[in-house]
Amino acid sequence: MKKFCFTLLSVLVSTLLHAQVKVDDFEDGAGRGWGSVSCGFDIRQNEQKTGINLSNNVLYAMRAPGCDNWSGAILDPYVQKGYKYLHAYMYRNNQNKPNLKVSDTNAQDLEPMTTIVANQWQDVVWDISAYETSGTEFIFFMVDRTDITADAWMLVDEVLFSNDPTPRTAVVGGGTTPVVTPTGEYRLVWSDEFNGTQIDRDIWNIEVNGNGGGNNELQYYCEKGVSVADGCLVLTATKESYSGKTCTSGRVNTQGKVYFTYGKVEARIKMPSTANGLWPAFWMMGNDITSADWPACGETDIVEMGNVNGINRGTQDRYFNGAFHWGTRWDDHRQYAQDYTASYSVQDGEFHIFTCIWTADEIAMYLDNATNPYCRMSIPKTTSDKTAPGYYFHKPNHILLNLAVGGNFPSIWDINGITALAAGPRSMYIDYVRVYQKGDTGETLVGKSGVNQGTALERVEENNAPKARKVMLNGEIRIVRDGKIYTLTGQRIK
Repeated sequence: MKKFCFTLLSVLVSTLLHAQVKVDDFEDGAGRGWGSVSCGFDIRQNEQKTGINLSNNVLYAMRAPGCDNWSGAILDPYVQKGYKYLHAYMYRNNQNKPNLKVSDTNAQDLEPMTTIVANQWQDVVWDISAYETSGTEFIFFMVDRTDITADAWMLVDEVLFSNDPTPRTAVVGGGTTPVVTPTGEYRLVWSDEFNGTQIDRDIWNIEVNGNGGGNNELQYYCEKGVSVADGCLVLTATKESYSGKTCTSGRVNTQGKVYFTYGKVEARIKMPSTANGLWPAFWMMGNDITSADWPACGETDIVEMGNVNGINRGTQDRYFNGAFHWGTRWDDHRQYAQDYTASYSVQDGEFHIFTCIWTADEIAMYLDNATNPYCRMSIPKTTSDKTAPGYYFHKPNHILLNLAVGGNFPSIWDINGITALAAGPRSMYIDYVRVYQKGDTGETLVGKSGVNQGTALERVEENNAPKARKVMLNGEIRIVRDGKIYTLTGQRIK
C-alpha cells in the first residue's frame, strides 16, 4: 500500500492462457499444501529425468501391498470451476490405472482417459467435465486401486486444468534452474491457516486508526473490520459513519511478532469485487519501521488491486500490480512498480495464490503458480548507496494485509463514488499466509512456532472405521477416511 500516489510503470503482457491453469510443478520443493493419504508421500528430486520431463522436482506417492487402496496424495482444498479435463505428467512403475477424485459432492473415482504405460513419462488425462459448473473441492491422486502384491508408486508433475483433452508432449525442464526456485528446495517454516474462531493475537496486530494511510483513504480501520470465519481471515469494508469517517474496514500486520529475511511468502486470497473504489493489498514492510520510519524501512507490495487505470480501462477485475518503495526520508521517496493485466479475472469469487520470492539477488511476484513473475526487481546489496534498493531490502520484514477504501490509488475521494459498497459490505478472504525458506545464508525468521507439512503419521482406528489414518496436512494433524478429511474431534474439513 503506497504512502504516496504514483504512476504505475511497464505494462506486462499476460503469458497465461484462460484455457488452462497450472496447479503445481513442484519446482519449489514445498508442494504448496499437498499431503499424504495412507502410505508414503514426499516432494523429491526427479530421479527419472528422461523423455518429456527433465524438471528438477516431482511429487512422489506410493502404495505398499499392506496399505489401503486409496493411498495417494491430496491437495485440499483446491476449488476450480470452468474446466473439463485435468492433466498430470506421470511416471509409474506399473501399468495399472491411477485414480482421481476431485469432490465429495458427486463422489466417484475417475479413471484416466489415457492408456497407461509403465516406466516412462506421459501426460495422463482425466475427464472432469461433471464438475465444470460445480467446481472441484480438492485434487486426490490415488496410486493404484487394484489388488497388488508389490509396491506401486508414481511420480507426478505439471498438474494442469484444461479444456483440451489432447495429451501434452512438450518437454518440461531441461537442466536450467527454474525461475521460481533459484537454488535448493523450499520448506514450510511458518504459516497461519486461520483455522480457529478468532485472529491469533500472538501473530497479528489489528490496526485501529483513521489516518488515511498517507493516501487520503476514506476508511477507519477498526477491530470490527477483522474476523475469522470458515477457515479464513476476513477483512470487511462497510459504508457507515464511524469516528468521523464514512466507512470502516480491516488492516492487520505482524510487526514485532512474525518477521523474516528472505524466503517465499504466499497467501491464498479471494478478492472482493473492487468496482469501484476498493483497494485490497497483500504486502511487506521492514520490521524497523517504528525506528527507521517510512520509506527507509523499505516496502514490498506483493499485490494491489483497484487502481484507477484498471477502472478507466474496464479491467480492474484482472488488473493489479507489484511495487517497491524505499528512500532515506519521505521527501526522498523512490519507487518501482509493474502493473499487470491477467488473461482471466482474479475477482471471480474463487481463491487465487499470490507468491513473493525474496532472495539476496531479487524480489519477484507470481500469480497462481505461474512460471513468469508479474513483477520483479533486482536488489544487489550495497551499504553505501542510499539511493539504491539494495540498501533497504536485506533486513527482516513483517507481513500486512488490508482492504482500503478510496483514496489516491483508485482516485476516488467521496464515499458516494465507492460503488463497490453501495449494495452492502464487501470482504477480502485470506485462506492462509505461509513462509518457506531453504536454510540459505542470511535467512532469518522470528515468530510463533513454525510448522512442517507433508509428514505421514501413524495409522489410527477412528470410530471403528478401518480405512482411517492420521496425516499431517498444512501443518495440522487430520483424520483421512474414505477420501474425506476430518479434525481430530471428527469435524469434517471444508
